[in-house]
Amino acid sequence: MEGKKPIFWHQGLFLQPQHLQLADLHARFLQKPVLELGLPHFWGAGDLEIAKSSLANRVFEIARARLVFRDGTYVEFPGNAILSSRSFEGAWTEGDKPFTIYLGVKKLNQQEKNVTVVKTYDDVAGVSTRFVTTADPEEVRDIYGDGPDAQVKSLNYMLKIFWEGEWRHLDDYETMPIARLERDGEAIKLSEKFIPPCFAVSGSDVLLRMVKEIRDEIAGRTRQLEEYKSPREMQKAEFDASYMVYLLALRSLNRYAPLFFHYSEARQVHPWLVYGALRQLIGELSSFSERYNMLGETADGGPMLPPYDHDDLGKCLLAASALITQLLNEITIGPEFLVRLELQGGYYTADLPRNFFGARNRFYLVLRTEADSDAALRSFLAEAKLGTRDTLPVLISRALPGVELIHMPVAPQGLPRRSYSLYFRIEQLSDQWEFVEKQGNVALYWSGVPDDLVAEIVVLRR
Repeated sequence: MEGKKPIFWHQGLFLQPQHLQLADLHARFLQKPVLELGLPHFWGAGDLEIAKSSLANRVFEIARARLVFRDGTYVEFPGNAILSSRSFEGAWTEGDKPFTIYLGVKKLNQQEKNVTVVKTYDDVAGVSTRFVTTADPEEVRDIYGDGPDAQVKSLNYMLKIFWEGEWRHLDDYETMPIARLERDGEAIKLSEKFIPPCFAVSGSDVLLRMVKEIRDEIAGRTRQLEEYKSPREMQKAEFDASYMVYLLALRSLNRYAPLFFHYSEARQVHPWLVYGALRQLIGELSSFSERYNMLGETADGGPMLPPYDHDDLGKCLLAASALITQLLNEITIGPEFLVRLELQGGYYTADLPRNFFGARNRFYLVLRTEADSDAALRSFLAEAKLGTRDTLPVLISRALPGVELIHMPVAPQGLPRRSYSLYFRIEQLSDQWEFVEKQGNVALYWSGVPDDLVAEIVVLRR
């Protein structure tokens, strides 16, 4: 009884349960082209909430789930399914290894009964059929008219929790991995790297978080490369053509960053689509790399980006994220940090976070003004002083030099060369710079400062 053929309904038909059962099966059969020929891998979790507080008691419990099994069975819990919690005390024998948990529903059995009738849903411990229902029917009202209430027995899918040592022997069940547990000392927690099969990114908090992290990485590098975007600069004769590669990279990232924002905002998007976009991005970024080709392969035959694996989404996303970061690092050689100095009390000043002062970091002062560059440079070298908010007044009153500033005729490698800009390397081997590091702030004094001055401290890694 497969339900491939429709029922011949006719006058005088003696209605039997099999007629309605076949009608249900045929309705499911009609969905087969959509499930098999539509969006690939349309099964897994669409929503999943695990009761984390129960893990401390060695109990695995699902609070909420929306699932599609491989055979197209759609389950909502609570809703159309019964699912009991289960203790894994004693089942997790190798505590130093992760422990994978599966969820299953019995396949439709053509030879035996598929429904178990129980007194209440508290009595389902021994149920091994696909469906379960209660002996007492429900009262259902007539939603289209004023007819009397009718007694109806509805079916619930009987879901079961299985451990990793059990699921291999469950040929009569549709199963899917749903969680992975790890020990953190005495505590038990959900793995931050495991992603169950999902038909939407909303099916896993870990999946959604990873997509957002990749999105933010791309967006951050895009904003970094926007320093090289200046139509006015491109029209000037002194435009540095070597930065054209950064403009091309910016164009690629500008194409994909909005797409990943779009995907992360629509929680029902399928991860197969997201991974396809990641592979496209990797292929495009490989244009700027000598190490990787369009498939993520290295020249020495190193492992390429894995194809989409619906059963191991964590492996795919982690590999894609790591490869995208490597490819972006080969392109974006801009500043590690940048802070703009604000005018306060006659000084241009800013706070410098502690992570600015790495051993391999080199500091630069960038001044932007449309005043005559030669005149501005002479004035700055003759009048300006750089120090801290506390030391600068003393330096000015005693006519002492501040932090040494070395003028650079062209922008240092890693910074865009722009018109109306002056570049200075900050000498870090001095007592005055030690004060800057200790106090965590910097202040600039320039008596002849132009009205349109923009001053920035930028940090490049050596």
